[in-house]
Amino acid sequence: MEKLLLIDMDKCTACKQCSLACSLIKEDLFDPQRGRIKILKKEDIALGVQLVCEQCESHPCVASCPNGALSRDEKTGIITVDEKLCTSKGACVDACIYHSIRLHPETKKPMFCDLCGGDPYCVKHCVPGAIQWVDKTDDMVKTKKKLRSARMTMYKEMKKEAA
Repeated sequence: MEKLLLIDMDKCTACKQCSLACSLIKEDLFDPQRGRIKILKKEDIALGVQLVCEQCESHPCVASCPNGALSRDEKTGIITVDEKLCTSKGACVDACIYHSIRLHPETKKPMFCDLCGGDPYCVKHCVPGAIQWVDKTDDMVKTKKKLRSARMTMYKEMKKEAA
């Protein structure tokens, strides 16, 4: 059965264990800036807001790349980058409607969640259980959309406050 990543910001403590686990598996070092999950912390209410690739249906990042460096596997929905084709222009960063793509601090190649090929390492290290890898059912898709909408609303509020 297909799976999907559920992220519930109301359970997140912003401990960044997921980002650290991600950076370890992807970069072989502990550095949340290199993790494929970005955690924003709203201190006044002790809330973590996760920005992570949603492997969305519209995938504007793929269409935005002038060199075709990004592709989406139609079977799994996982988006990947071919670093040989990437010229580090950042069009995908600007195109991502979920603000989840960043350029690597050294290589300048796009960094985003690829679900660890179908076994997300972050899930195993999310102590409060804010990140779950669940079977894809109609109910879980609805839940994912609801949780994502709440995160994006909070993200926009945080951006307004920062401006």
